[in-house]
Amino acid sequence: MAITGTAADSTDELLSQWRPQVFINFRGADLRIGLIGYLKEALIENNIKYYIDSEEPRGAPIEILFERIRESQIALVFFSIRYAESEWCLDELVEIMKNMEKGKLTVIPVFFKVEPGDVKGQKKEFGVALYGEGRRKRPRMPQWEDALEIIPTRMGLEFWEQSEEVVFRNKLIEAVKEVEAEIKKEYRGRERSSSSEPIRHLTGTTFLPVAYEQQRIEQLEERFCFDPAVTQILGIVGMAGIGKTILAQKHFDKWKKRLSVHQCVLGIHERSKNEEGPDWLIQELGDKIFKKKSFIFLDDVSEETQIESLLSKLHRIIKGSKIVITTRDKSWIGRLVDYTYVVPGLNDNEALQLFRHHAFRHEDDTSSQNIIKLSKKFVDYAGGNPRALEELGKELCGKDEAQWGERLETLPHCCNENIKRELKTSYDKLTDQQKDAFLDIACFFRSEDEDCVTSLLAAREIRDLADKFMITVSAGQIEMPLILCSLGKELGLFASVEDNLGQSRLWDHDTVINALVHNEEEDSTVRGILLDVSKLKDEISIATDKLTLMPNLRYLKIFDSRCPRQCKVVNVDDCKVHLPDELELPLEKIRYLHWLKFPSEQLPSDFNPENLVDLRLPYSKIERVWDVVKDTPNLKWVDLSHSTELEDLSALWKAESLQRLNLEGCIKLESLPEDMENMKSLAFLNLRGCTSLKSLPEMENLICLKTLILSGCSSFVEFQVKAKNLEHLHLDGTEIVKLPQEIKQLQRLIVLNLKDCVMLDGLPDCLYKLKALEELILSGCSRLRSFPEIKENMENLQILLLDGTNIRDVPKILLRCANSVDQLNFQRSPQMSGLSLLRRLCLSRNDMIRSLQSSISDLYHLKWIDLKYCEKLQSISMLPPNLQCLDAHGCTSLKTVASPLARLMPTEQVPSSFIFTNCEKLEHFSKNEITCYGHNKGRLLSETLNRHNKGLSFEALVSTCFPGSEVPAWFGHKASGALLEPELPRHWSENGFVGIALCAIVWFEEQKIRNNNLQVKCICDFNNVKTSSSYFNCPVGGLSETGDEQRTIHSTHVFIGYTNWLNIKKCQEEDGKKGCVPTKASIKFQVTDDIGEVRNCEVLKCGFSLVYETGSWELSSRTDEGEFEQGEVESLEMKVSKIKIANCGANTMRDNKVSGEASRSSTQS
Repeated sequence: MAITGTAADSTDELLSQWRPQVFINFRGADLRIGLIGYLKEALIENNIKYYIDSEEPRGAPIEILFERIRESQIALVFFSIRYAESEWCLDELVEIMKNMEKGKLTVIPVFFKVEPGDVKGQKKEFGVALYGEGRRKRPRMPQWEDALEIIPTRMGLEFWEQSEEVVFRNKLIEAVKEVEAEIKKEYRGRERSSSSEPIRHLTGTTFLPVAYEQQRIEQLEERFCFDPAVTQILGIVGMAGIGKTILAQKHFDKWKKRLSVHQCVLGIHERSKNEEGPDWLIQELGDKIFKKKSFIFLDDVSEETQIESLLSKLHRIIKGSKIVITTRDKSWIGRLVDYTYVVPGLNDNEALQLFRHHAFRHEDDTSSQNIIKLSKKFVDYAGGNPRALEELGKELCGKDEAQWGERLETLPHCCNENIKRELKTSYDKLTDQQKDAFLDIACFFRSEDEDCVTSLLAAREIRDLADKFMITVSAGQIEMPLILCSLGKELGLFASVEDNLGQSRLWDHDTVINALVHNEEEDSTVRGILLDVSKLKDEISIATDKLTLMPNLRYLKIFDSRCPRQCKVVNVDDCKVHLPDELELPLEKIRYLHWLKFPSEQLPSDFNPENLVDLRLPYSKIERVWDVVKDTPNLKWVDLSHSTELEDLSALWKAESLQRLNLEGCIKLESLPEDMENMKSLAFLNLRGCTSLKSLPEMENLICLKTLILSGCSSFVEFQVKAKNLEHLHLDGTEIVKLPQEIKQLQRLIVLNLKDCVMLDGLPDCLYKLKALEELILSGCSRLRSFPEIKENMENLQILLLDGTNIRDVPKILLRCANSVDQLNFQRSPQMSGLSLLRRLCLSRNDMIRSLQSSISDLYHLKWIDLKYCEKLQSISMLPPNLQCLDAHGCTSLKTVASPLARLMPTEQVPSSFIFTNCEKLEHFSKNEITCYGHNKGRLLSETLNRHNKGLSFEALVSTCFPGSEVPAWFGHKASGALLEPELPRHWSENGFVGIALCAIVWFEEQKIRNNNLQVKCICDFNNVKTSSSYFNCPVGGLSETGDEQRTIHSTHVFIGYTNWLNIKKCQEEDGKKGCVPTKASIKFQVTDDIGEVRNCEVLKCGFSLVYETGSWELSSRTDEGEFEQGEVESLEMKVSKIKIANCGANTMRDNKVSGEASRSSTQS
């Protein structure tokens, strides 16, 4: 299958799919929340590729932003009043100016509430922002002034207070599209005038659109600024097939005319093997390179010695000469060159276009949807390598879907011949040790832990392979490109003296079975065996002496790819690989032994572990590792997890190099070796679920031990500090009664997990001395009734989980003040101590707490409080001001909350939720307070957004839910059922409008919440406003929690959400008429979970109100003439002072003087 058409058609198709990148330069504090947020949405809607600095991680250097500017073709520069205060913005502007002057970037300036002349002349408020009151001197001022003078001269747009955002945004999008069209037209014209072929080369044989080629050329040249006064050496590096040679060739062709001499030598690696004499390169280049400025291009240099004859004479090179070197090895070139450019692979879109260009050259590629899915799998396999994409496309061109599927099956272990030829040249350049490491990783260790692989293979070889782009080290794992992995598997399967492959690695299923069951002859070439038991149709038996026929075996891995942890089938009797009782295993070279469900009681007596590094026998039948103590000088990793018959580990006491020991689930293990102190390198010890383990031996010499896991050791009754450098200690599920006073010696302890220690009845009074502690878990410690006094601040403790305990006086845990005055001045008091930096507090299922005292409100950093199922809790005091979540689900005795519920203060825009589901005794007054606080906080957040710049935020800024069956009286629009169709008044979005309040009354029939995820949402459609936001989905509130415990909601509940809704500002004007038409809306409420709409519930009633920012919160209606009309709208207002926050809705809710009908009647302010 392929696409028919001319070369020009191919260019048009590819260019039509390519989009220029738009770089957005702005001062975040002025614009990020509002205009920029909506601009991003519009860019996405119009399929415009953009870049904004928030896409980079925090702390990223500004050079990365410069790189993004150089990658872009369009720049939007937003000048605001305080723009010039930001050195970051100004430095970006200078880079934008440089690229604009080179003709590489088109700039569209946007003047946001500032005069263009003030920017150009650095006058008025804009000038003050740049210079300060006294024309201060700032670094790089001349460059900034030049950029500020030049950029504003470009044609741009202006935005003022009276500007309509939707109209302005549409104009800006149209301006970007116009520039896009010009750029693509220019590229298309340049493409057709430069060659009869529509697609240019980026690699030696690979076709790419000129736009992609241009981008990489520009990236290269920005790294290598052509300076005719300085001698420069540039290195271009990358894996085989990535496009180094052609990229360098184009750079060479572009600049060579500026120098008198230009010499190009290709294929130096191959030529250096055939040429005679060490000076062949100098002889080919000639003496002229020492007489005039020269441009020298040296291609495919694999090592420094190949160009040593030139390097030794660099002092003779005329100043101002240039040398470009391409290589697949970055290890040696770094110390020689001035600049190094790593050629990147294609991104997913580029790769898919290139693959499809070659795979569908003669036919339409839309005949099968499955073909597109298959295409993406082939693209994933190629990993962005242009040469691989080209060859795969050509191989599949003209074949049907079935043939594509068949090829995909063989792809992991059968490399395309042309790709193999290209990649094998890299393999051939490796040393024998590097080849062994490469093949071992490809066949056995791809995606394995870096520490594990470097322990098995030489660390130097790992580093060398990474430098040669044959592997990568990512997130602590060794990875290998799939195209190289398939090459390695193919090369490693059979030994071949001619190819210098050394030893065979048996990973193919049929080959492995033949070697283990049928082969009768010695095979000294076998280096490793990989057997996936999930592919075994029948059980197999290994003969007694079968492994003795493989004297050089280093790696033996018998595993189950379907379920490595055997989470579904843990019965060891299911083992499909059987051994004779007298198995011989004299493997002197074995380094890695991984045998899932090893069927014998111990390893054979002739087993020699002298070279063993990694021993993994999970879910095995072993009772002991071997019968006598053996020297294990290299053993670093041992995994005997879930070996339910294991009783004795004494044979390992000489493992002085051991770093990780996993004994999880060894239920018969009663003790560890008394000589365990010899394991001085041990850093990780996992004893989870060792239910017979009663104590630990002396471990004081284990100075490297960082993690000790005793979770679920139900016979473990007494913990003693054995290793003082512990960082993570897990004692959850043990039978310990107390912790020793010596716990204070663990000064590096970060996590202390005591969850479900049901016998624990107290904590040591020195607990506060654990200064590094960040997480303390006491969940389920049902006997725990008190918490020791916090005498000194535990400045790092952020998570405290006390759910399921019976601790009575919670506030004493949290705070300790020098005196009462300090409580009133919490933020300023240097004497405040305790857990003042706590962020997460869990008190759920505590049957002793009856109230939360007011001191908890001083925890300014507290973000999350969990009070679920505190069935004796009757009242909640004032909450911390920065709280994001209060979960009081199932507090069946809760009656009252504080007034106000929490202090109001300007905070970052973070959604907050207050959950009171199943709190059936909650008083009406308390429900009003909850509603009032949510309204006021929602409005405060909306006003903050509004001050920055009005914008959209279709998330519930504040949401709450509680038992009830009525929409609060102050909602101006109400309806029965789930559909509400209010008609809004004229000019409703003017004069202080900041957002909306939404309400839904939902009936539940013992609703069990799937995955504890339930959301009440509304879908709003404006019938007569044609804007991009006339239809949207807005959450009202709900539950969202991770965890195994399933909640159930009883009866009928009220869900209220507050959100800002600031983009729909004007009603549509028709035919030039002045004024506007009343806006009709259709709002439909629904209840959803993580799968879809919930069926076992019903929305009985719903409500909608507009929220304004001025005055007091009371019921009012508004018209243009100042008259009051029923059913139009209400205004929810608030007065805030620095000292006290006024009680909300006192006359409408607290005194219950306003009925449902009053919400549609007039009330004077």
